Amino acid sequence: MKNERLTIFAYQLALLLGILAVWETSAALGWIDAQWVSSPSLLAGAFKQSLTNGELLRHTGVTLGEAFAGLAVGVLAGVLLGLLLGLSRTLGATLEPFIVALNALPRVALAPLIVMFVGIGFASKFLLAFSLVVVPMMINTYEGIKSVDPVLINALRVLSASRLQVFFKLLLPACVPWLFSGIRVSISFAIVGAIVGELISSRAGIGYMIDSAAGSYDITGMLMPLIALMLVAFIFDRFVLWTSDRLLRWRETAR
Repeated sequence: MKNERLTIFAYQLALLLGILAVWETSAALGWIDAQWVSSPSLLAGAFKQSLTNGELLRHTGVTLGEAFAGLAVGVLAGVLLGLLLGLSRTLGATLEPFIVALNALPRVALAPLIVMFVGIGFASKFLLAFSLVVVPMMINTYEGIKSVDPVLINALRVLSASRLQVFFKLLLPACVPWLFSGIRVSISFAIVGAIVGELISSRAGIGYMIDSAAGSYDITGMLMPLIALMLVAFIFDRFVLWTSDRLLRWRETAR
């Protein structure tokens, strides 16, 4: 298993380095116009400069603060609502079509309206991130409860288990894999929500950096903060995956 992971990592690293090498070579030889697509060397230079003057860290901190505040509250609210729907079959069946319709709503398109209501400050970015997280988490939690085999529930009831025991011993553990999957997806959703809010109107953040660079047709200045934020999001995703693997070891043992 360890050798297989090392092999996969080697393939991934080779693919990444190959893409960067082709990109840099194409820009250096003039096959592509670096003015419009930038290049790894230009991005590295811009990253070093922005990191040195502290601009990148400051704006990234603003965006992550907005995104993870929305993520935390959205995950909590989504899980609680999903549990409520899953524990009440009647309520869940009644509201399910409305939840699906709400999930299909392009909430990013509501960004101008949200900014109009709450202003250009922290609240608008927080609400955008929250709106993109709460519904997927609610659906994941709801589906996690629905996925539990009714035979197992009936077996616990035959053994005189209380509703609380059924919930904590069966339903909640069954939801955990679904919750971690929802959190992994929600990390990127929350960041997207924060950046969209910043693009509409802001004084700081990655969206502000992108908008400022776009005004001067600086492609490198637009791509660099996005790539930096992508790397940060990737690190958080790996952390959630690592945590999930540690907490869900019981599934492997049960198999």
